[in-house]
Amino acid sequence: MSYPHQALPREFRMAGGGFGKIVLPFAFLLVFFAVIMLLLGSVVAGLPGGIIAAVVGTGALVGVLYGKFNRMKQGTVVRFSEYGVELSDTMGYQIRLNWPDITRIGEVRSQMANPSTVGLQGGVRVNAGAVKTQGVIGWGHRVIPAKAPGWMRQNLAMAPVNPYDGRPEVAIPLSGIDPNWTQGAMGQWVRTYRPDLLGGGPQYGYPPR
Repeated sequence: MSYPHQALPREFRMAGGGFGKIVLPFAFLLVFFAVIMLLLGSVVAGLPGGIIAAVVGTGALVGVLYGKFNRMKQGTVVRFSEYGVELSDTMGYQIRLNWPDITRIGEVRSQMANPSTVGLQGGVRVNAGAVKTQGVIGWGHRVIPAKAPGWMRQNLAMAPVNPYDGRPEVAIPLSGIDPNWTQGAMGQWVRTYRPDLLGGGPQYGYPPR
């Protein structure tokens, strides 16, 4: 079959900005950390010292998050080709979705940190939420790097699997790369090879199993 978008694979990287969306799930943790630093600093150096400890400590934590965000931003790549969509990142994590195996476009929840709850027993307890984006979802292939933390492996192990061949359900967060991806070049790739996903008519290839 001849496709109207027969071209070399194209790479896409994260657009400018986006740190606010990444840091939002950590908001409660940052507030909790600031309160703890305020209390500890106040015990050692009084209220002024507690305020300084809270501001400096929380600022340093935000700086760490920003550094990780920049590394993720520079190393995360999404590739489109006539075969499908692929994602790779700085950790060595890889996802591949072939066009016929994409089942839908929907919400993608990316857990950026350990979701375990922290806090005081019987008191305030908080955790890091997931970053919510939109992307393509389906039965695909993924590579988990050897250095991936245990909590990440546990989360991924809970994903549904294809009852016919055991492939896991995977997702590629396209709006994390470009918030307006449906109106841009990535959207055009999808409309070319799987127009049904965006309401553009019958799909090419075979229906997902």
